Amino acid sequence: MNLKDIHRRFDLGRSFYFLWCGESMAVVGTTMMGFALGVWVYSHTGSAVAFTNVILAATLPAIIFLPLAGGLADRISHRVIIVCCDVSLALLLLGIMALLWLDRLEPLHLYIFNCLASIVAAFRKPAYQAAVNTIVAPEKFTRASGLISISKNVSALVAPQLAGIIMAKAGLVMILGLNVVTFCSGTLLVIKAFSHVRFAPEPRHGVGKEPVLRSVLDNIASALKFFSVGHLMAWLLVYTVVRNALLSLATVMMTPLVLSTMSSQMLGMAYTWSALGGLFGAGLLVLIGHPRKLMALVGVADLLLAACVVSLGVVSHPVAYCALAFFAISAACVADACVSSLWMHKIPGGNRASVFALINMLTIAATSLVIFVGGLLVDHWFQPALAPDGRYADSIGLWLGVGAGRGVGLLFVVAGGLFALLPLGVLLYGPMRRLAETQPQPQTIQASDSPSVNAL
Repeated sequence: MNLKDIHRRFDLGRSFYFLWCGESMAVVGTTMMGFALGVWVYSHTGSAVAFTNVILAATLPAIIFLPLAGGLADRISHRVIIVCCDVSLALLLLGIMALLWLDRLEPLHLYIFNCLASIVAAFRKPAYQAAVNTIVAPEKFTRASGLISISKNVSALVAPQLAGIIMAKAGLVMILGLNVVTFCSGTLLVIKAFSHVRFAPEPRHGVGKEPVLRSVLDNIASALKFFSVGHLMAWLLVYTVVRNALLSLATVMMTPLVLSTMSSQMLGMAYTWSALGGLFGAGLLVLIGHPRKLMALVGVADLLLAACVVSLGVVSHPVAYCALAFFAISAACVADACVSSLWMHKIPGGNRASVFALINMLTIAATSLVIFVGGLLVDHWFQPALAPDGRYADSIGLWLGVGAGRGVGLLFVVAGGLFALLPLGVLLYGPMRRLAETQPQPQTIQASDSPSVNAL
């Protein structure tokens, strides 16, 4: 492959790369901030409940506002929403910095900050997801999704370590200051990305004379209708929500699984290898480009993910944990990028942000529920049953072992085994397996200077 071919394969347009770089800076800053705020709260309170409240405050408010945010993003320019959200978050950060500087910062302030930041993110994310459609040619959606996945995994690999070093040397105020810089810089890159793109909503009867709120509600209703009309898209929604919930459950429960028998250093190694696996999987998909049978690839990758999750519940050796974490996240990233590409192809132009918002809302709700139920199962059923004198000690315990951490191991086995039924169903059901080969929805967002997306 010569340089010309490489340039053609990776030419997603300058606008996308500006937008991607701006989003990557925001992801790194957000990851560093989340890590630093959690450390600050736990170090000042010593309470695990206070620590988990920080996480819940940063996620749950988004569930309420995501539908409204998606409808608004289908009515208003994506650039305006993203820039306003970045500026709002920078102002919130300056407020926290002022409280910290005056030595008046308390955990309650961080709960409020995380709630407000979650609402801002609820408006920003659907606009960003829909914006990628406006500046990337359809045949390059998969490669764009792979690049977005790379930035997320680089952030997961680098940001916590970097935040830990900065916290130790300069404290929380430096982390917050860097976040202000990253969000402001990202805003400039977003403005540059959209400098040649004009927002042009899909024309509808009478929509120009409708009040904004009425139009937003209509977009939300259209998003719901999109899933009620086509059963294949409804199944893809179920598949997306369930797989994301399982991946989040495995990621969260990896901590008690490893720490029950090993050190925190070993846990850090497992997460490092999982992030490297994410980079490998996303990089592989970027090199492949746009596979013809996207959904079949998703099914195979998720079968590998399910097998790795089950195996993580069985093994107990450090090398096995790292290897399985690597392959699990590699497979997950391949499937994630392919599913994202499918959504970008299938969602109609006038309702992209609304549909993305609905997907994100259901994913957050399902993930919170699955993690909560998983914790209850481990504490009140699986772990007591796999104690040395427990109910399953002489049956399942002969296979999984008994004692500390084996309840979490059983959760991994059960969750991975149940999840494997979904990709098996995809591979066996022809219409779902061939979903990517059906006619995509027409694109309705156009560039201002040229009808060709590639010209951007």
